[in-house]
Amino acid sequence: MASPTSTPLDLEITVVSAKHLKNVNWRNGDLKPYATVYLDPGHRLATRSDDSGSTRPVWNERFTLPLTRPLCDSLLTLEIFHSRPSETPKPLVGALQVPLGNLVGDSNESTRPIHTLELCRPSGRPQGKVRLKLALRERRAPPPDYHIAPRNSHFYSSAPQCSTGHYSLPPSRPFLNRASSSVGPVAPAGPSAPVDFSSSNDHNPPSAQPYLASNYSPPGGPSAPIDFTRYDHESVARDRDGYRYGSYRRDY
Repeated sequence: MASPTSTPLDLEITVVSAKHLKNVNWRNGDLKPYATVYLDPGHRLATRSDDSGSTRPVWNERFTLPLTRPLCDSLLTLEIFHSRPSETPKPLVGALQVPLGNLVGDSNESTRPIHTLELCRPSGRPQGKVRLKLALRERRAPPPDYHIAPRNSHFYSSAPQCSTGHYSLPPSRPFLNRASSSVGPVAPAGPSAPVDFSSSNDHNPPSAQPYLASNYSPPGGPSAPIDFTRYDHESVARDRDGYRYGSYRRDY
């Protein structure tokens, strides 16, 4: 027989039914029993309560208990209680304790015979029977633990963020930079060049040289020296006489 030290084993137990139970709730009504099973007192499993079967309950519930000791040293314990302990001071209906090696055979056997076992009252007097199905199974190995590589490890790197910096569209040209049939200055190309709204004539400053009329001839002939003093007085007088009031108002 395989032992838990060599091959981990589990006990598969099915609590089928019970009969001829003692009704510990006879003062208040019917018995509402449930059963608990365990190999280790620290690991108990319980069936649901059968509220209609009374002294002949049917559960038909299956459990799996791990074997923590060698099979020859394992004891199976089953206890049946009334599900409402407030209705009776002694809710224990019956119990049994039997060596597990006397109930189960080789773990490779496919059949699970039904065992009918006798229950005992707390006083030790036999009363009632319970039906169980028992079988040993090799414990399944846990699934492999596949570790996920960290996001920033040598074998994993996240996809680069989508960027349009190298494929961005050129900036939209200003409205005044578009081709137009209207008369006016055209802004130079480029998003950072300032728009020049001044007239093209403003770029030609007045000449610093004195103005000479084309029909002006100095006295004494073309070869005579020019008297600039006379020219200055005549040009100032002519400019003063030709200055109109409207021009003054416009400049103001």
